[in-house]
Amino acid sequence: MRLWVLPPVRRSVPLKRRHPDGRASMRQYFANRNVELYVSGTAALARAIASCASRSPVSAPEVIVPAYGCPDLVAACMSACVHPRLVDVAPGQWAYDPGALESSLSPATVAIVAVNLLGLGDASADLIRLCNTRRIPLIQDSAQYLPRESIDWPGEYVVLSFGRGKPLNLLHGGALISTVASAGSLSVPPVRYTARARLLSSRAAALAFNALTHPMLYGSLSALPGTGLGEVIYKTPSSAALLPEHAWPRVATALELYRQRPSYRRDIWTAELQEWPHLGVIALSAPGAPLAAEPLRLALLAPDRAARDILVDNLNRDGLGASRLYATALPEVAGIPEVAKRQGPFPNAIALADRLFTLPTHTLVNAATVHATRRVLLAWHRSRRNILIT
Repeated sequence: MRLWVLPPVRRSVPLKRRHPDGRASMRQYFANRNVELYVSGTAALARAIASCASRSPVSAPEVIVPAYGCPDLVAACMSACVHPRLVDVAPGQWAYDPGALESSLSPATVAIVAVNLLGLGDASADLIRLCNTRRIPLIQDSAQYLPRESIDWPGEYVVLSFGRGKPLNLLHGGALISTVASAGSLSVPPVRYTARARLLSSRAAALAFNALTHPMLYGSLSALPGTGLGEVIYKTPSSAALLPEHAWPRVATALELYRQRPSYRRDIWTAELQEWPHLGVIALSAPGAPLAAEPLRLALLAPDRAARDILVDNLNRDGLGASRLYATALPEVAGIPEVAKRQGPFPNAIALADRLFTLPTHTLVNAATVHATRRVLLAWHRSRRNILIT
């Protein structure tokens, strides 16, 4: 067992607690939009979906979500009692397939969810034009991306997550930013702090997470059976409650600290990202989006599933924190409801699930990590070339 193993994601939980006026500070950062704090990013997304459904007269509302992604997309729809309409992604890119999206729209469509996968982008510049033309609200699911500077969000709703491994990591919680009347008006109760919620909000939990995700301890932790690290399963929707008022100072303080401390060094990856396409490994991109300023993870595409699995295994043999992310399209996720399982086929989403792997981009990644990754890729490429020749 390796003693030094890089975790796929390691955004430390901030320990500083107080901000003089958390609510006003966050509203200012998000251009004075309405801001509400929820128990999770999934809960925030569910409230955005429920708000869109409440504004529509249709009796069986549907929401467009990508056929590849976190199963919490489906969980949020189920929590809001709205039908998730899965749509295939574009071939080899991160965006909706235009033809599939157009054919999936109907009078029952009450919203389109634009997912910013790992900070790659969410194609919202194109989607907002479609949404404006069809008069459909756009929800930007930005659980995996948080800009350090205030930006102009085109969607009516923006969803953030503060869960474990997210850009701003508080171990739990999420936010809903909106331009419309408060989604909290839908009779959302404040959360009753359970023992688990109190634990996740504690300094002890923050210290434990920060310690256990250090490479010297993460290797031992990841080797333990039953930890569920990296497991992707559907989880039954939980509470859509609002966080209590005393959570605002903590979130606002954490946001302020986050903005001050960049963690991703693009310069150490630049040369490799230019070389790797010649080896058969390319960076996943979103059409029309610039390179992510600070991706949550580096998203790469191998030639096929077999190559991807070999690369991930070889990289992790050297403790380099590779991940398959979501290794299946949404209809194939363990435990996914029948309403999603019976949809499809989604060939592009399946191909993306087969080829995609990620590498860590957090502060513990340095030039030595990048060079070690390069050695693994070069060795894989030589082995693959020899097989093809013979």
